[in-house]
Amino acid sequence: MTARMNRIAAAGTDGYERIRLADNTMITVQAQPDATDFDEVAFWSSVTVPDTEAWAREDLYELWLTNQDGPGRRLFLDVPVEALREFIEQRGGEHADQDEPPTRYRIGPRSPAGRYPLHLGTRQIGRLARRADVWDAISGDATGCTDTFATIDQAAVHLVELHDQAAGPATAAEHGAA
Repeated sequence: MTARMNRIAAAGTDGYERIRLADNTMITVQAQPDATDFDEVAFWSSVTVPDTEAWAREDLYELWLTNQDGPGRRLFLDVPVEALREFIEQRGGEHADQDEPPTRYRIGPRSPAGRYPLHLGTRQIGRLARRADVWDAISGDATGCTDTFATIDQAAVHLVELHDQAAGPATAAEHGAA
């Protein structure tokens, strides 16, 4: 339900990333890599957020300074990843159409060990971990890194390719490989 948000929280953003929710609510987020909090969460439609501490840091002044203020526009600072995940799930999850190329894999939420599970369908095929400015791709039950990549998506694609090679052509075709 929050695959795009999970990827953004893991990889961080170079600016703002848009997330479209199942109910067509549009939000933009900004985060550092391996985030536990989103630096900014902006809503561009009138939406009610939970009345909790997680959503307490609303910054209307920043929107006014950047000439983005207007009806329904709201900006929240330092929103915990879990709070945004709950918000998205309460609104039916993420919309299937994010205007991005579809991916065969899904990156799960960060584990307490700081790793992100990588799933193909319902099966976990590996884990991704951030180390300094690189991403480690850890396959299957391996305890060590299989390789290091510049982005989380490169690491994920590598693990999918390893899985497909090990599974053979029939299994890869079942999961939508070309």
